[in-house]
Amino acid sequence: MTVRHHDGVRTELSDGHWRGVQQGWLVGPDGRRYVRRTTRTRRKEGDRLVVDGAPLVLVYWAGNQLDRLDGIDAHEQWQTTRPRVTTEEPRRKGDIEWTAGRWEDDEGRPLLLLTGHC
Repeated sequence: MTVRHHDGVRTELSDGHWRGVQQGWLVGPDGRRYVRRTTRTRRKEGDRLVVDGAPLVLVYWAGNQLDRLDGIDAHEQWQTTRPRVTTEEPRRKGDIEWTAGRWEDDEGRPLLLLTGHC
């Protein structure tokens, strides 16, 4: 599995990293450990987090892939993905829908994690 950084570089992750996300924690490329705080973050909260500079992580369950974006890349991806973010159970209609969650490191710095469902 891979993580895409803001500079477009992809980093391979071990199965242990993937299991961490499934268990509610994630270690970023900066070594910070984030834990899940909420699994149903609304779009307006996502807007605020991204504008305030929180990293954006997209999780594609079917492909065991993580994409992490920062800065302008996070903002652009959020604008593209935002209309398909739902706080309800995703509808199974073929298109990818996303649930958003707020994750935080030990110092309370947030990360917005989107989980893709299709």
